[in-house]
Amino acid sequence: MRKPKKSVPNPESADTLSFALADLDYRVDCDDFLLYELGRLIEEDRASFDDEEFRRVIDEGIREHIETPLELRAEMALRLRQIDPGMDDRTRPAAARVLHIIEDIELPLRDVEPVLRSYTAYLFRKLEECVEEKTDLEDEARNWIERWRRGEVLREEMSMRLKRIGQPAVGPVADLLFDSLDDRMTAETALAILGSTRSSVSARVLAHAISEPMLEEDLEMTAYAFLRAMWPLPRHYIFYFLKLHTHEDIPFRWFQLLMDSEEPAAADRILEEVVVHAENPDFREDLLALVELLRQSRDPNLEEKMMEMVNSPKTSRPAREIIEEFLKKSMRPVVRTDAVANPWENLGRLRAANKKYRAAAKLFDSGRKAESLRKLNELLEEEPRYPFAVMLKGLI
Repeated sequence: MRKPKKSVPNPESADTLSFALADLDYRVDCDDFLLYELGRLIEEDRASFDDEEFRRVIDEGIREHIETPLELRAEMALRLRQIDPGMDDRTRPAAARVLHIIEDIELPLRDVEPVLRSYTAYLFRKLEECVEEKTDLEDEARNWIERWRRGEVLREEMSMRLKRIGQPAVGPVADLLFDSLDDRMTAETALAILGSTRSSVSARVLAHAISEPMLEEDLEMTAYAFLRAMWPLPRHYIFYFLKLHTHEDIPFRWFQLLMDSEEPAAADRILEEVVVHAENPDFREDLLALVELLRQSRDPNLEEKMMEMVNSPKTSRPAREIIEEFLKKSMRPVVRTDAVANPWENLGRLRAANKKYRAAAKLFDSGRKAESLRKLNELLEEEPRYPFAVMLKGLI
């Protein structure tokens, strides 16, 4: 991802632009794990941009909730375009720079001050709303579990009741699972309930359950199957904790899930593991097994990435040896009969559409609206619902 050019900040301009985005709904669900992390940091009195973990939570939220969804970026661009006529000459250049960054999907938004301000304020508001939404359903779920443990109700009835309760039951069921890992029937029951409750919370619980060998192998594969069926719900959680590189053992199942789910960044994450951990001999065996997953990848640039890694002076000798050993075996093209679409082709299509949109936006901003409209119509024939094009056409 390219980096935007740095500019001298103008506090007054930042205030104006932040106000334009002030009441924007960033569409973060109450069960989003970043809200849990934010709540924990607030309780620890660490909710400050001077705190490294707090800033990481905000940055990851912007990456996941704003940079990726084009509909949201288009809504932000619309707001800035709508307030442009009322801006003074000092604010307008700053607004133009921010607008350019928002409309270019290759540019990150994590250091754009108006975005950073409005998103952080939104998360605090959202956390308060979610706390107020708590109900007694979680206590009801715990009550059903305790009644089952005392033999007052059958397992089938308890399972049925917890499935009806849905997401509020996930926490109590997670406790049931991790407190009873040596009890096969209880663990099996808990997994079945979690697998039938499709939410990001249950996905996180299942992801944790397969992050290391804690279940019997067949139960681990059951949890894995449930988790794969929930994709992409566990994606953000897995990526967030992989980036920390604090794991004592490599969570192999996570990387297997990324590969099986055709995650475009899967190969990059595996290569990153090699770079970070290769100099530790305790990781070597796991890394050799991990890179074998790359043979399943359809990443069209994989071999080029690996050669760059081998030839880079920054690559450690152990990491280079692991990749060279992998490359000694021939790479065969992977054909996925179960794949609905090629995600790399989709990414390429989105980048091409964005390039065409930015050309049309440039014409619009220079006052050549008729030419801009023609370009937008051509783009919408190819991508009928492209959010930026729909937004800008509505202003002409």
